[in-house]
Amino acid sequence: MRVLTALGLTNRIATQIVVLLVLAGLAAWAAIVSIILTVAPEFELSPMATRHAATIAAILRGLETVPAADRRILLSAYQADELNAAFIPEKPERLQRALNVPKRLQAWVEGQLPSGIRVLGVYEDGKTHIAVIVALTDGQLVAFRLIRDPQLRLAFPVILMAAFFGASIALLLGWALRRLVAPLSRFAAAADRFGGEAHEASLKEEGPEEIRRATRAFNRMQQRIQRLIEDRTRMLMAISHDLRTPLTRLRLRIEESAEDASKQRMLDDVALMNTSIESAIAYVREGGATEATELTDLPTLVQTICSQFEDAGHVITYDGPSHLDVHCQPLALERAIANLIDNAVKFGGSIVVRLRMTPANQVVIEVEDDGPGIPDAEKSRVVEPFYRSDQARRTVGGFGMGLAIAVTVARHHNGTLTLHDRVPHGLCARLTIPVFGPLGSDRA
Repeated sequence: MRVLTALGLTNRIATQIVVLLVLAGLAAWAAIVSIILTVAPEFELSPMATRHAATIAAILRGLETVPAADRRILLSAYQADELNAAFIPEKPERLQRALNVPKRLQAWVEGQLPSGIRVLGVYEDGKTHIAVIVALTDGQLVAFRLIRDPQLRLAFPVILMAAFFGASIALLLGWALRRLVAPLSRFAAAADRFGGEAHEASLKEEGPEEIRRATRAFNRMQQRIQRLIEDRTRMLMAISHDLRTPLTRLRLRIEESAEDASKQRMLDDVALMNTSIESAIAYVREGGATEATELTDLPTLVQTICSQFEDAGHVITYDGPSHLDVHCQPLALERAIANLIDNAVKFGGSIVVRLRMTPANQVVIEVEDDGPGIPDAEKSRVVEPFYRSDQARRTVGGFGMGLAIAVTVARHHNGTLTLHDRVPHGLCARLTIPVFGPLGSDRA
């Protein structure tokens, strides 16, 4: 078991069940065979040897019942090559090498013989035969010459038991894998999918009671979380709807009545509030994105986004192939890349967007800026929703949702978003996604 553990073969429950059942079956089979051979040692004999032992016992019982004058007539009927019998005055000199017969087997053989008959020994008689020397009750010696069984075969009951245990273990393994492992595998797969799909069907309750209870609890948890997400979405949608109208009226009144010195600052605040609401709604939408996966020319999509920022007066350079087909959710990915570029132009003056493909069939999109960068201590926090670094609070506006939305989009594509320092200064946001798109998508 330690070797299996070291090799990592017992990490899966299916492997553990197989190992335990096989070991338990082998132990039970060995125990039963040992008991049978102890209680009935004749099972150690091959079928031929068992037949010879029965024949010898029958001959000896017959010799004890017939008169001494008729014994030779009886023995003359047993003169085959496989087994023959003859009276001898003494043990032949050629029979010098005795065979080791287990005491329990010898006791069983003697128990089959008439009372008073003794087995004097079992000897090798050439390479193909053995000799059994027996003394009758009157002291007369009988030599039985038997052909050796050339094959080492288990007795039929032992073979039958082995077949029975093999079939039992196979049936138990099939039941265990179907009853235990399959529901657990479906449970784990459903837990992995949860959160990545908007409408995950309830998991079927099957298997042992413990697994059914865990499945039932998972289904209830899934329903509660889905209700919470729907309530959160409806709440933010309602808030955004209710705030847009008064914000629009407020903007109009500012434009009509405010002094020029403070008008622009107030309009900027109103615009920031609108942007914050839109960012929060976008984050909620991306959290339950259901956009279909499409085969998209990713370089064209990236260059279109770069052109939009260039039209706004920013310096952006694209470095990558001119065509590369990728399975992705184009609208979600466009929003993520736009957020990364928007975050870069807020802090840097020159932006470089790189696109490349790795040998592992992954697409890497890097957005580099020449700004102040982000300290290592804050890199893991700036991707959280609503978090803004001190530098961002002092220099630019925003709601702290851009990177959080990009992380969510990367997760939907089974990818990652990581932040790295750029030499000599600046930040590199690296978005990595597989060429074949999100898990569960149709792959052409």
